[in-house]
Amino acid sequence: MIRLFSRLFLYISDKILKKCLWKHFYNPQIQQSKSPTWLNQLFSCHCEQAIQPYLSDEAEYHDYLIQSSFLSCVEKRQIQRTVKYWHYQPLISIQMAVYKVELSHLQACLDSVAQQLYPHWQLCIVEDGSGREDIKTCLQQFKQQFPHKVKLVLRDNNKGITETSKEAFELTSGDYIALLDHDDRLAPEALFKVAEQLNQDPKIDWLYSENDKIDQNNKRCCRHTKPAWSPELLLTYNYILHLSVIRRDLIQKAGGFRAGFEGSQDHDLYLRLSELTDHIYFIPRILYSWRQTENSVALNPASKDYAYQAALRALDAALKRRGEVGKAIHPDYSWLGSYRLIRQISKPIINVIFNCYQAEQSKITDLLHQQQAIKIQQVFWLKEKQSIKNGILENIKQCQAPYILFLSPQLLFQNALQLNQMAQNLVPEKVALCTGKIINNQQVDHCGLSYQQGHIQYPLRDWEETLDGAGAAGALPRNISLTSPLISLCKTQIIKNIINKIADYQNLDAFFIALSLTLLKEQNRLCADGYIALVNTQSSYYKVELTEQDKTQLIKDFPFFGKTKDPYIHKHIL
Repeated sequence: MIRLFSRLFLYISDKILKKCLWKHFYNPQIQQSKSPTWLNQLFSCHCEQAIQPYLSDEAEYHDYLIQSSFLSCVEKRQIQRTVKYWHYQPLISIQMAVYKVELSHLQACLDSVAQQLYPHWQLCIVEDGSGREDIKTCLQQFKQQFPHKVKLVLRDNNKGITETSKEAFELTSGDYIALLDHDDRLAPEALFKVAEQLNQDPKIDWLYSENDKIDQNNKRCCRHTKPAWSPELLLTYNYILHLSVIRRDLIQKAGGFRAGFEGSQDHDLYLRLSELTDHIYFIPRILYSWRQTENSVALNPASKDYAYQAALRALDAALKRRGEVGKAIHPDYSWLGSYRLIRQISKPIINVIFNCYQAEQSKITDLLHQQQAIKIQQVFWLKEKQSIKNGILENIKQCQAPYILFLSPQLLFQNALQLNQMAQNLVPEKVALCTGKIINNQQVDHCGLSYQQGHIQYPLRDWEETLDGAGAAGALPRNISLTSPLISLCKTQIIKNIINKIADYQNLDAFFIALSLTLLKEQNRLCADGYIALVNTQSSYYKVELTEQDKTQLIKDFPFFGKTKDPYIHKHIL
């Protein structure tokens, strides 16, 4: 009778009590909840047992996990009920290669699969001849628990990660493939969040999420926040990692996992996938936890040097496939595991437009020093009594060189190769614009701009000049939404094709914001290269000034600008 009443109560109350009272009353200091025991029993709530995977020794992160990631029993039930009403319930195959792994870590990994709230999963395991009977027994017991969901191959000999990954993939039969390492852990809602997004947009080929790490005390740490799909960032390091869920047909089309890239086999695959689709979606939620062990890259980046050499080969191969001449290097100014592409290009021919009425001779001289590696065809500046908008529009129409450099006279170059380096970032067909990192008094002024609900933000501001920071944003190229009004190198023809669409904006800042957003709208990409640092000679930081008329026009022309957050920016680089 009590069970019947409990079920009836749950049915009525689920929509009202979306926030579990156990979580609402959770005290992080004592790691207990003041939620009444009788109410927990009524909800069949076992949150006190489920809290362990959300503990962290980082106080702020611990609180974040409890409030933003931990699912109450009510929330879990709501998820399970939601799935029943979806018109699309794809089978998601999880592939996993297993070798010599600590048994408790493997069991935790398997448990995280068993606890998935999305029921349509399949786990395909290849045990790569570890010689460990305890591992084989653990895997066999898991298969017995889920006989129709688990496919298992136990090998007597070891073939390595690539061959094992290939064999695991051949076992899969799902529409989408999720990659899982044998000692990592999925969040209970991981596959649900993937399938939820696929129901909203079935054309998506590839989804990825945020991840964090599990330290050696089994506590969560090191949240890895990521931007929306960023092709330029993927060329600097494998920022996607896991969770990564890919359409099965796309993996086959890309050629699957390849021998010769062991240690960076995922990065190599991701680079090839990115050449076949742009239907890629980022899920801004921590759905995967990467295990730190003594010999893992997660804890000791120097433990697998062969992986970094494999990544260089993967990037070199990507350049060759894309018809670009160059090579990948380990930059000595950034962290181990990040890379830079050195593209070989002929001398770029550039027209320069100064956003002022007459550039001082010293500024022209500074610019001409760049001619060691570029060719300046013509320099323009505004005519007297000419508005900035009309002057820039008129000058653009006169430009005949392949590239236009928009430049403020308050900037100084720091070496003679910086414009050539900017032009290297414009080699990919869809990259229309590149800007650099602006320095003021040895601190970063900004590196590109960003927006949030109509407000302008200044990425990297107040960072030390030499700090590479989160995701190497201060040292390597990355995708952005808004360029700096102080400097932008652009492809001339692309700019000419869109210039009439932004002719109504009055001041310089609004013009460059509208230019950036229009380029994005036309499916172009923008890039900010943190390695290319230019000095702002003004005594104060740069500040974007928008008239009310321009701001109103921006929100009208680009509604997302006033309503959403920049998809390329997260709090760690603001």
